Amino acid sequence: QVTVARFAQDWLAGIQPTVRPATWQHYESLLRVHVLPTLGRIRLARLQPSHLQTLYSERLKSGSSPTTVRHVHKVLHVMLEKAVRWGAVVRNVAHLTDPPRAVRRDLPMVTAEQAGRLLTVARDHRLEAMFVLALTTGARMSELLGLTWTATDLDRGGITIRATLQRIDGEPQLVETKTTGSRRTIALAPMAVAALRRHRTRQMEEALRVGPAWKNSLELCFTSQIGEPLKRHSVLHRDFKPLARAAEFPPSLTFHDLRHIAASLALSQNVPWTLVSEMLGHANVSTTMNVY
Repeated sequence: QVTVARFAQDWLAGIQPTVRPATWQHYESLLRVHVLPTLGRIRLARLQPSHLQTLYSERLKSGSSPTTVRHVHKVLHVMLEKAVRWGAVVRNVAHLTDPPRAVRRDLPMVTAEQAGRLLTVARDHRLEAMFVLALTTGARMSELLGLTWTATDLDRGGITIRATLQRIDGEPQLVETKTTGSRRTIALAPMAVAALRRHRTRQMEEALRVGPAWKNSLELCFTSQIGEPLKRHSVLHRDFKPLARAAEFPPSLTFHDLRHIAASLALSQNVPWTLVSEMLGHANVSTTMNVY
C-alpha cells in the first residue's frame, strides 16, 4: 500500500545522516519538484517503467533541460535500488528506462589576449583577486567563495582548497570538498599573489570602516563590504557579467568557463597534464584529458 511519495519520505529521512547536506537538498528538491507531483500517489509496487518514461518526456516538454531530467533519473534509480534492497519492490524499474542523452556543451573559445582583457577591466574591482584566481588556478566559484585566509600562504605563494561555501537551509556554511582529490594545494602565479595582497589590504580597510559590525567570523577571503559571505547569484550578476561584457567575452560564457580557460591556458604553455589535473582537483589525469 506504500505510495511513491511515502517511500520517498522514508528514504530521504534514512539517508539524511549519511550524505552531504547539499546532496540531500539536491535529492529532496528533485523529488519534490519533478517527481512527486506526477508519481507521488502511485503505489510503489505498481510503478512501471512507462511511468518513468512518460515523466521524463513531460519534464522535457515543460522546459526542463536534458541534464536536469538525467539527474531526476539518477535520484529515482538510487531510491528504487534501495526499495529493492529493503524488499519493498522486486525490481528497479529505473533500470528499464532510457533517460535523455547527455548534451555536451561546447566550451567557448577564448584566447589568452581575451583572458588578459578580463583582468584589465577587473583591475581595482573589489573582487579582482577572485577573477585572477579563477583564471590562474581553475578553482570553482564555490571553492573561491569558501577560501579562507588561513588557507592562503602569500609568503610561499600558495592556496589550499579544503572547503566550499554552501548554503544549508539558507545559512552559509563551509563544507569539506566532496573528494580527497578536490582537497589540494595550488601554487600561485606572482600576479595572483599580488592581487590577493591588494585584496587583503582593501578588506582590512573595509573592516576598520565598519568596526564592530564587521561579520567575517569565518575568515573568508571574499566577503561583502560588511564581512558577510557572498551569494553566488550576486557575484554572477552584479560582478562577473558586467566585467565579462566589458572584456567582450562571448555572451554564453559562464563563470565556470574560467576554470576551463585556466586549464587551456596552462596546457598551451606546456604545463604537464598531470600538473593541470592536480590543479583542477580531478580524480585522475584521464578525466582532464577527456575534457580538454
